Amino acid sequence: MKTLRKIILCLLALCLLPSLSAFAEGESSAERGFEKIRSAGNWDCIVLPQKESWLEEWKTLYARKAWYAPSLFVETMPAMKSGVPPQGFLFEGTEVTVVAEENDMSCIVYRGENHKLYTGWMKSIRLLEEFPGPLYYIGAEPTGDFDTLHELPLQWSGGWLPGTEQPYTVLPEPLDDCLGFTLEYQIIAENTSRKDMLWGDRTVWVCDGENWTPLGVFPYAENGTVHVQVRFPQAMRLAAIATVAHCHAPNIFDFRQTAKDFLIAKD
Repeated sequence: MKTLRKIILCLLALCLLPSLSAFAEGESSAERGFEKIRSAGNWDCIVLPQKESWLEEWKTLYARKAWYAPSLFVETMPAMKSGVPPQGFLFEGTEVTVVAEENDMSCIVYRGENHKLYTGWMKSIRLLEEFPGPLYYIGAEPTGDFDTLHELPLQWSGGWLPGTEQPYTVLPEPLDDCLGFTLEYQIIAENTSRKDMLWGDRTVWVCDGENWTPLGVFPYAENGTVHVQVRFPQAMRLAAIATVAHCHAPNIFDFRQTAKDFLIAKD
């Protein structure tokens, strides 16, 4: 089975890009990195790393804030301003997995604001080891034993949160015995010249599949990415997550939100 897999990789090398010829017998770092890249929907649109560029140990980093734009451009090849159209946008604080490094560029895999996986190249200096935004807390840490589920393939709802005109995040399947999660939130398009009309507290709501429950509030006094550690008073079924903005214009801006590090109570 392993030999068949390597044959398939070699055939892909001939059909796609010259850099695929780097996948030689025994290059485990290249195979692992290539498999990770292939999880992204646009993997066949980028220039793949050279043989010597793949990392034995991947890095988990976070995007810097863009200087003059709401997001960073993710490049198609390991070069800045190449003239080739970019592959997507990388917002401040987005977690990325670095699978290769080349020409002061990092080949990354990350989730976009639509929760889908993307890959491409980013200037390495624009990636940080620590999350760049503030951390807020809702609820107390659980006292019992629990497991942590780092990531789920989330998606946006097809409609509005009841009583608002804002979408919410839906889990692929409800999580039973959930004790909490980490929320990431950020305004990404203001749609007004009055930024102060967008700022104000946000309430985190959760849904068990039928009923919505407010859990607590975190401050949002300026644009930027934030993490919120949300903890439940008791284990519950979690099917969806929403944030309600308490500001003058709650329905005109665009925002991104995601959730990770779900805490699951042990039996």
